[in-house]
Amino acid sequence: MKTLITTLSILLITFISKAQQSNKTLQVNGVSRSYIQYLPTGFDPQNESLSLVLVMHGLGGTNSQMVAMGMNNLADTARVMVIYPQGMLNAYGQNSWNNGTLLSSTANDLGLFNQLIDSAILNYNIDPTRVYATGFSMGSIMSYHLACELNDRIAAVGCMSGTMATIDIASCVPTYATPVIHFHGTADATVPYNSGAFPSLSLVPETIDFWKGVHNCANTSDSLRLADLATDGFTVDRFRYDNCTPASSLELWRINGAAHDFMYQPANDIMEMFEIWWFFRKWQHSNPAVAGINETATIIRSIYPNPASQSIQVESKQNASYQLLDHLGNVLVKGALVIGQNELPVSNLAAGIYHLEVGGKLFKIVKL
Repeated sequence: MKTLITTLSILLITFISKAQQSNKTLQVNGVSRSYIQYLPTGFDPQNESLSLVLVMHGLGGTNSQMVAMGMNNLADTARVMVIYPQGMLNAYGQNSWNNGTLLSSTANDLGLFNQLIDSAILNYNIDPTRVYATGFSMGSIMSYHLACELNDRIAAVGCMSGTMATIDIASCVPTYATPVIHFHGTADATVPYNSGAFPSLSLVPETIDFWKGVHNCANTSDSLRLADLATDGFTVDRFRYDNCTPASSLELWRINGAAHDFMYQPANDIMEMFEIWWFFRKWQHSNPAVAGINETATIIRSIYPNPASQSIQVESKQNASYQLLDHLGNVLVKGALVIGQNELPVSNLAAGIYHLEVGGKLFKIVKL
């Protein structure tokens, strides 16, 4: 498979610091899920709030293959935390994602991504307005699925060689207009570009038309033929659609003559992962759901002042237990809240980021 060969070739020249990259697991409804995590050099969660990029592999692929596709090379200077989750087996024994297609797994992937985002916010002070999703092929299809199902958490998606599931096109109603950048080869026989769609998958024009509707874009676009510098036999046309809301929030990069391949330099004219990041960095979610805020709000009416130097006032609707956690998730204080006002002293804490856990849900507390 050409994509796998390309990925392995990049891997040979990719330097990964063991101190920055680690293999991790978490439990999702009793199922152990694995992922690779990369943190930029010199990251200090007490004084820095990173962006988060979720990177997903294709059908039958692995997260370690995706590590080699370039996002780590940006992370140190762009100040990005990168997470590469591993999909579960579908009915055909292929690593997959539960994204509404006929080759989906049955795994609780939405639970996985919610927990990954929650954990990143809790443990690494991730900026909840800057959480992004990208992937190749089946990972691209899953990125679109997250834009629909976790619309209140994903700030933008970057989709490579994978279109929307037809069930998502039929049922997705985003309240937040997710910015989208899409890359696709016109000779792709695995996920066809504009004819011969496979069951449960849309074609590229159908996917782009859906997001035109979400963003109220015109059918016209600012089109650009990129300089044809590589001797790969491909040309690249970029379409940035007109009159979108917000402006420039929908882009299609058509790779003329390319099959189901990942584009990277110097073999090709573009490095897809770099272009995706340059698109991502323009966008912030306007109203992101932070870890557990909706459920916690049913118990907690207010927390103030925040930031605080001496104490915080927590107004609770019911009697409930609480824990105060540091930025690594260590429990510092346990106690009980009563109905009404509760004063929690914080004067003995060092300045930094903490979290108040109530009913298994979290609120970020800043100690001055």
